[in-house]
Amino acid sequence: MDRASFIQAALATVAASPTPSSTPIKIIGNPWNMCDKSAALPYDHPLDIKMQTLDGPDFHLMAYRGQAVLLNIFATWCGPCNHEQPAMVTLAAQYAPQGLAVIGINDSEEDNTVRAYRKKYSITYPIAMDRRGGFTRALQVGRRDDIRTVFPVSIFITPQGYLYCYLTGSMSHDELDYRIKKFLADAPPTSLPSPTASPASSP
Repeated sequence: MDRASFIQAALATVAASPTPSSTPIKIIGNPWNMCDKSAALPYDHPLDIKMQTLDGPDFHLMAYRGQAVLLNIFATWCGPCNHEQPAMVTLAAQYAPQGLAVIGINDSEEDNTVRAYRKKYSITYPIAMDRRGGFTRALQVGRRDDIRTVFPVSIFITPQGYLYCYLTGSMSHDELDYRIKKFLADAPPTSLPSPTASPASSP
């Protein structure tokens, strides 16, 4: 959800002042073994993505051939992103020995803002910087001229570089754990990752 839509929705919720109800609200999403459809990403050929990273060498998806890759697109002001982040960090570390590479992708924020977020959640995996935000919008709607963006987005890429699963919205620890396990079972890495230095811990 973009910042403007988030604020507008919050104001609308307050203004509505709903009366209490004994019926719980149910949020229905995809079953855990299903994925969203992406209008922007191809399913029929490998992906090649290049971006600058925060305090590190440039991210080049091609360099991760042989590894299972999870791209997590986020914004620091996004509530669902903050809710999901601890699970993402924990499971990234848990499944790294099995060949999973997690890469964060920040949507057009200042470096120091993202550094503070990285420190807050003790993120050790690389964070690629989508400087213009166009990459995220393209992933969401298939064209760069649309300003609507939903966060977070999780994109699973097979060791051969193909799109495996595209998901919008926050996941619980259990859902993310399930999806990673299924991903690694369906698309096992063909090589283990080489040791890499942790991101700089600058404030």
